[in-house]
Amino acid sequence: MQSSSLFQLNIDANNASTLRSAANWAKILGILGIVFGLLFILIAFVVQNTINSTYRRFDDYGPSQNTGILATGAMAVYIVMGLLTIIGSIFALNFGSKVSSALRTNDSNTLRSGFAGARNYFAFWAILMIIGLLFMVIAIASGGINSALD
Repeated sequence: MQSSSLFQLNIDANNASTLRSAANWAKILGILGIVFGLLFILIAFVVQNTINSTYRRFDDYGPSQNTGILATGAMAVYIVMGLLTIIGSIFALNFGSKVSSALRTNDSNTLRSGFAGARNYFAFWAILMIIGLLFMVIAIASGGINSALD
């Protein structure tokens, strides 16, 4: 394979091979992530049904309002987790597909677009991690406040 210039950097045969391997793994990660996301969404409906049917057995008068809220809340959590997993996986799949195509056709615009997909993938998960960390800090802080008030 011929070397191509990109911002004064060359993608030689070794770099192209490493980049092709990363792109293949990104495509696998993207496909598996989409499958996991769809399974999360499927499990959401199973969880809601299970919570409603389990509590119905113990309540002679049918499910209470709290049971419905619990079931709907659990379903919503799983659906959000599924959608977030699917969105992140689409970024990984985009990176893998475009980089593979760029290396095959020696197209720098497609390669740039593929790297933008990688940037989006990492930015998406970094933002989610920061938000998750903030929720954990808030939960720990509120737990500490509650125990200090007791």
